Amino acid sequence: MIKRVQTNRGLIKAAVIFILLLIIFAYLGLNIRSIVASQTFQDNWSFIKDIASIVWNDYLSVAVRFVWDNILVPIIKKI
Repeated sequence: MIKRVQTNRGLIKAAVIFILLLIIFAYLGLNIRSIVASQTFQDNWSFIKDIASIVWNDYLSVAVRFVWDNILVPIIKKI
């Protein structure tokens, strides 16, 4: 017997979790707009973006480009 693997569960699960988080925030009285607009959040977001940029530029981009150019592009060209 062949088992079918359902691959569309991730999107539905993410949507349900997102809706539940919004309900929990509303129940706790948290205003997401004021949280995002706060200076602390903006500083933290800027810090995360800077770290992500450094990680991408210094470490990941070379590996991803290597895999893309040497492995994936030849496979795609064969198709």
